[in-house]
Amino acid sequence: MPSDGGQISVVKLFEVADPKSDSAFDLETLIAQFRKQRNVDWSIPEAFLCLLLAAAMSDGNMSIEEQSEIEALSRRSRALKSIDSAQLAAANAKVRERLKTRPEGLREACETLPTDMRLPLFAHCVDIVLADGLLLPVEVEFLNHIMSLLGIDPADGKRVMEVLLIKNRF
Repeated sequence: MPSDGGQISVVKLFEVADPKSDSAFDLETLIAQFRKQRNVDWSIPEAFLCLLLAAAMSDGNMSIEEQSEIEALSRRSRALKSIDSAQLAAANAKVRERLKTRPEGLREACETLPTDMRLPLFAHCVDIVLADGLLLPVEVEFLNHIMSLLGIDPADGKRVMEVLLIKNRF
C-alpha cells in the first residue's frame, strides 16, 4: 500500500526530447549517415568473406589450419551458407580482385557489414589468425586495424582477443 495516503507515485520513464536539443532524434541525419556508410557494391557474404580471407593472409601466408577454419565457417555461418558453392567461389574471386585493385577495399567491406555483425565477425577473424598456433606482430597490427575499421570499442575487442587466446591455448 502506498504510504502517502493512497496516492500512487508515477515514475516518469519516457520524455519527449526537445527538438532544439542535441539529443533530439534526427531521422534525416541518420538516413544520410546510413547511405554514406554502406558501400552498395559489396554484398554481406562478400564483405564477410573478405574479412576472413584478409585475416588468414594477414601474415602473408594462409596456413592449412586457417584455410580449414574458413571452410568450416563457410558451412556453419548463416552469412555464407546462404549461398551455394558456385556463388561462394564467385564471391571469393570477386573479393580477391577487389582487394588487389582497391586500396580501400578492406575498409569498404567493413563499412558494408551491419553493426550487429561486426563484433562476432571480428571474433571469427581472431580465431582464424590464431588457428595456426601463432600470433605474429603483423597479425596483431591487422586485428587492431580491422577493429578500428569495424568501429569496435577497444575494450570489447580486447575482451574478444583475451577469450580467444585462452580458447586457442587448449
